[in-house]
Amino acid sequence: MPRAALRGGVKRALRPAAASVGRLGVSRRASRLLPPSLPRAPPLSHHPPRRPAPQVTQVSGSGAAPPRRAAMHGRLKLRPSEAQAAARRREREEKLRLYRTAMAAIFEKRRRGQLDGEALALAAAVLAAQPDVGTLWNVRREALARPPAPGWAAAELALAGGCLGVNPKSYGAWHHRAWVLRRVTTTGDAAGDATAEAEGALCARLLAADPRNFHAWEHRRAVAGADGAGAELEFAASLLARDFSNFSAWHYRGELLRGARTPGPPGGGGGPGALGGGRLRQELELVHNAVFTDPNDQSAWVYLRCLLSRARPPAAIICLYVNREDATLAATFSRPVAVSQGSPELELTMDEAPVDASWRSAEGRRRPGYVWLCDLPPDALDPPLSRRRFRVTWRPGPAHRDVILEPGSDESWSQEPVTPQELFWPEMGGADPAVMQEQVETCRELLELEPRSRGPLLTLVLLLSCLDPAANEAETLRCLQTLLEADPLRGGFVRDLRSRAAAAAGILRLEGAGEAPPPDGPRLCLAGRELTSLPLLERLGLVTGLELGGNRLRGPPAGLGGLRRLRVLDLSHNEVATLAGLPPLPRLEELLLDGNPISHAPALAPLAACPRLARLGLAGTPLAAAPGAAAHLAELLPRVEVALA
Repeated sequence: MPRAALRGGVKRALRPAAASVGRLGVSRRASRLLPPSLPRAPPLSHHPPRRPAPQVTQVSGSGAAPPRRAAMHGRLKLRPSEAQAAARRREREEKLRLYRTAMAAIFEKRRRGQLDGEALALAAAVLAAQPDVGTLWNVRREALARPPAPGWAAAELALAGGCLGVNPKSYGAWHHRAWVLRRVTTTGDAAGDATAEAEGALCARLLAADPRNFHAWEHRRAVAGADGAGAELEFAASLLARDFSNFSAWHYRGELLRGARTPGPPGGGGGPGALGGGRLRQELELVHNAVFTDPNDQSAWVYLRCLLSRARPPAAIICLYVNREDATLAATFSRPVAVSQGSPELELTMDEAPVDASWRSAEGRRRPGYVWLCDLPPDALDPPLSRRRFRVTWRPGPAHRDVILEPGSDESWSQEPVTPQELFWPEMGGADPAVMQEQVETCRELLELEPRSRGPLLTLVLLLSCLDPAANEAETLRCLQTLLEADPLRGGFVRDLRSRAAAAAGILRLEGAGEAPPPDGPRLCLAGRELTSLPLLERLGLVTGLELGGNRLRGPPAGLGGLRRLRVLDLSHNEVATLAGLPPLPRLEELLLDGNPISHAPALAPLAACPRLARLGLAGTPLAAAPGAAAHLAELLPRVEVALA
């Protein structure tokens, strides 16, 4: 078959495939949005033409069955007859044959090193109908790596633009267009419409057809560069003026403003800091216009929370605990970190001499965690009357903390004080308190108009918890209860937020008690708070008692392994069915599990790894009423006094 006839056959046979792509949801308006210099794809349609309801006539007594019919989305659909199905099958087979013939011809020419104009024409014919054949885009770039003919850039941009008319979200077409523009910039070739203005206009037309075309957004930002941020902000503002619900425009605006933020904290992973005052005021005015127009639209509220946020603070060592009897040292971090065995990132020195430390997670799992344990050398704490100074250094921070074990002491610790503004939501805690208070008043004003609006409720909860979690606890819990009633589909998220708010308020009460702790150590009571989880355990490393009765916990809270001084744990009247995952607790003496749905003794097997456990409460559990329960428990936990009633 001659090459010209093959190219024409490929175009004619594959053109129906492009139309079928349009029927599957690709915008038919995209081809009309392209510049006049770019080829347009055949008119596409979102939906097939509406057919009139067929008139089915059946002659009485003839025995002829009516055509098989099916209804979908309220529209009558006729199943094709055998002849129609056969014709469609032959059409598909013919298209497949031509496609395979064209691909074979292209690969053969590539094998022979003949990537000439004929090979490019064949590739263009296939790509015009199916732009997502990534191999053919690679073939074109391989051919163009040699010195191309004059005007090549305009031709390639025209081909990519035509393919975007078929599929505006074609990865291959967008990638090829960006490649052409990068090469034009490097070599200085003339590219017709290869200018920032033309590319911006193309992206604007495609975004008018589909505002969520992330390819167009990213291409526009890459072409504009850092110097065009001002014009791009105006473009995003123009889209938001037409539609405040344009989530992509809000996100694009936030990305453009990353350069206007203050530098993030050292060691924070390169994230940006807070947004400057003047720029922040302008953005807040835009947000206020949006939220007062429609308080129930979530896009502006998400953008507001991003404006008030900053990069997450870097990992820091917030507590060191050393115990002479266990010969262990525990390092607690402000966020989960990954420490490998013998890691050079976490260093330990004793009296300024390096210690060959081997670190393990307090949870017994090989994944990032808050608390990491180190077994000290056997002679490190001998004799008991010796004074030891330990320093742990976290190199990626950099951060370090010291702890001194005095002569005659069994344990010692060094803990960082809690910062209330960074406890509940650390990313938002760095914003200006005056600005955050203004947003609190805005949320309250909107809630007077729309009491059950999700956006202001959630934003108000975050703001109140960051300003003063303890003083605002009552209002925070009221807002969370209203949010739970207004948005039951996200009930799990809201309940976890409520648990975090309760834990934060409890920690602040514990920190600011202003009185000497009990002789046996500090205790935290969070009973009856409807907790579904217990976050912020990394801030409770020194507590000796934890009362969690009457909540909705389904298992031991994650992170208990870091509570090296915990002696009493009350989990009664929760929803705990098993203790699977409970790490060894070296000081645990009493555990209350009364009223939980524990039905078999093996569910308590992890307790065998708690060396000091002496009392276990199981009253009101199914296991307590099971025959032979006492014998099974005595075999499993021989040194533990079990209360079954």
